[in-house]
Amino acid sequence: MSSNYLKSLQAVLSGVSQRQAATKNGVSRNTVALLAKYAQDKGWQVPEDLADVTEQDLKLVVQGNYSSSSDDQGYAMPDYEAVHAELAKAHVTLKLLWQEYVEEHVASGERYYMETQFRHYYHDFVQKKKATIRLVHKPGMAMQVDWAGTKIGYYDEETATMSEASLFVSVLPCSQLMYAEVFRDEKLPSWIMAHVHAFQYLGGVPKTLVPDNLKTGVHKPNFYEPSLNRSYEEMANFYGTVILPSRTYKPQDKAAVENSVKITSNQVFGGLRNRKFSSFTELHEAVFDVLEKINNRPLTGKSVSRWTAFKDEEKDYLLTLPHESFELSLWSQAKVQPNCHIVYQSHYYSVPFQYLGETVDIRAPLRTIEIFYHQQRIASHRRSFGKQEYTTLAEHMPPGKLFFADWDSDRFVNWAAKIGPCCKKVVQLVLDRAVIEQQAYRTCFGILGLSDKHSSQRVEHACQLLLQRTRAPRLQHLKQILAQQEDLQMADATKEQTSSDKRGFRRGAHYFADDRRMEK
Repeated sequence: MSSNYLKSLQAVLSGVSQRQAATKNGVSRNTVALLAKYAQDKGWQVPEDLADVTEQDLKLVVQGNYSSSSDDQGYAMPDYEAVHAELAKAHVTLKLLWQEYVEEHVASGERYYMETQFRHYYHDFVQKKKATIRLVHKPGMAMQVDWAGTKIGYYDEETATMSEASLFVSVLPCSQLMYAEVFRDEKLPSWIMAHVHAFQYLGGVPKTLVPDNLKTGVHKPNFYEPSLNRSYEEMANFYGTVILPSRTYKPQDKAAVENSVKITSNQVFGGLRNRKFSSFTELHEAVFDVLEKINNRPLTGKSVSRWTAFKDEEKDYLLTLPHESFELSLWSQAKVQPNCHIVYQSHYYSVPFQYLGETVDIRAPLRTIEIFYHQQRIASHRRSFGKQEYTTLAEHMPPGKLFFADWDSDRFVNWAAKIGPCCKKVVQLVLDRAVIEQQAYRTCFGILGLSDKHSSQRVEHACQLLLQRTRAPRLQHLKQILAQQEDLQMADATKEQTSSDKRGFRRGAHYFADDRRMEK
């Protein structure tokens, strides 16, 4: 009990062991040890030395709050300006700084404070002169990001319907400065743009980003090696920051943003609940006004706002913001087709013929298309948004064979005519049926290429049989006829018919029937 601190110390100075003094007076052994150490530092050796000491004085010692001039006399006061500055550095803790303080003053023979008082005086220093306490979060070290679960309604002028907007929220845990913005959706472009706008709002970039394991940011959650979205990772590399996703089902990893989402949601969704927004722009401006009020309002229990704390304590520790903003690039994969092209958004882009059949990565910024194989760029084109069109570089084609680069419908028809009239007819029907002529080139190549595997005669017979069945021939139908050798069966039947015709002229039954009628 706190009323027995003086009795316990008197007993220890009388020669009673610390264990016995603690048991007799109902005080913990650690407390008795702390009081004994304090008495030793003060030079007290006998109970009579405690004549001017009160129970309250010892209570303050135990709580680490003893601050009378007599207590501080002869003790080296730490330089808390330097302590506060050192705490901003990575991996520096208050305990480490206390140990260094002790080593320094032991070497010089000066008396030093124990860790409890060292921490107490630092807290006093922060409350009087500073805005933040750097015990958990380092300034400029992290920015926690997330989508708020609730959405807010507005009238969308583009679709002429009522829609719902999503709220992006980020926070710097050290200064608690927040950023919030509404977006029409939660897709990757919105996610990336939200980060870019947050960096611009801060005027710098934090050293790490702590997102949740949402699909737009993290493909496969893993504590040791998470698989990140490639566009999100590219954005982080551009700004020089690192993405450290929180652990799954561990909301304490990003407690600051969870609390910020709650604060922002209460202010935005609660404060704007009775307003009707006639456009997305109006909603966007209203949310920004709420954000500014939150960041300029004094923090709970302090006289400074988030903005003031950020400018005084954290801004100088952010990474420098690049002069140019990040340009979003979407990544995808495609297989190089036999015509030395890949397809991206229904447009064909050429690839060097050495990569036929390989799977390549496609990076698509706004103006260009870049093609990578094993992280090495192998082709680059100006981006085109035409559907079913070709962008081809001649040097990408195999030597002496430019495939589609210098082909047209007349060339395909003339080639088919050399095989036979039926083949020519099939190729012409394929070309006529295509919405865009180039769309049919691959099919034409496939039809004409069958003569390399089968004879031109067989291909002609197969085309003849196909034309008897349909007026919309397809390459797959032609391959099926040849695989089942239906063209050979048709050729055999034609031969039998021809051989029977060579036996001579035969009168039919009608001939003799007419003769019998004439006899009658």
